[in-house]
Amino acid sequence: MSLAVRQMLIAGVVGLLVVIVVVRLSRRGQLSFRYTIGWIGVASFGILAGLFVPVVEPVAKALSLSAAALIGLGALVFITAIAIQLSISISGLQRQVQSLTEEVARLDHDLRTLPTRESPR
Repeated sequence: MSLAVRQMLIAGVVGLLVVIVVVRLSRRGQLSFRYTIGWIGVASFGILAGLFVPVVEPVAKALSLSAAALIGLGALVFITAIAIQLSISISGLQRQVQSLTEEVARLDHDLRTLPTRESPR
């Protein structure tokens, strides 16, 4: 079995394993639909990347890299972009939580400082 065929098989198997893990996490409710679709897309890229090894080889040779190294570098850049996007999302959520916490504190303070009414007898 040639090196290119082994690389295609490995990329395909790893991609399928990622799909299985993502679907299981989604079914358990640990991963939202939005992220399930995103990670299945990433896994699909991994599965398809194996098929593109022969196409990528000329570019890789021009850069003095193996095709697998170039595809791996592309995957690393892609995953880094996803991590940055997730960091942006988390930052926005942190701001929302802080804003809500401050609003609850203000409402609690207002509620505690309201004059109490005496009940009619």
